[in-house]
Amino acid sequence: MLNHVVVGSNDLERSKQFYDAVLGILGAGEPHRNIAPSGHTRLFYRHDGSTFCVSEPIDDEVATPANGGTIGFKCDSAEQVQEFHDVAIK
Repeated sequence: MLNHVVVGSNDLERSKQFYDAVLGILGAGEPHRNIAPSGHTRLFYRHDGSTFCVSEPIDDEVATPANGGTIGFKCDSAEQVQEFHDVAIK
């Protein structure tokens, strides 16, 4: 059950290109661009009852990978998993 996941980005437009491609494989469309009350930009991808958000860090620090963090996306088949992986690596 994935409700939402938020990840930080130091380059929102580069992240958008990546997530547009890989999340498009799963059926997600163009993200909703939102400006938080703090003035930071966030991209909300919504699909099949779940939300994935890419955001500028609201503490104005550099975005870093989560220590031990894992995000699992639902896929319909092994073929879709492979295509998702191939697009992400590309």
